[in-house]
Amino acid sequence: MQNEQKTKMKLRAVANAVAQQRIEGLVVPPDVVEKMKRAARGEITIEDGIYYTFRKFAHDKVRGTRPLP
Repeated sequence: MQNEQKTKMKLRAVANAVAQQRIEGLVVPPDVVEKMKRAARGEITIEDGIYYTFRKFAHDKVRGTRPLP
């Protein structure tokens, strides 16, 4: 039961992080969200999730060309 509660808290943290990005005007790709959820459930390590995300965006522009406020 304790592990279930921890997993629910971690999944809630993922949802909050994604929502915060939306508030900032950014979109987290669905496959990245899924990796975050897998890490929250303990299916992959956080390091694996970070590595995957880094590899996905290593050659892409992460931020658009709009000026900073």
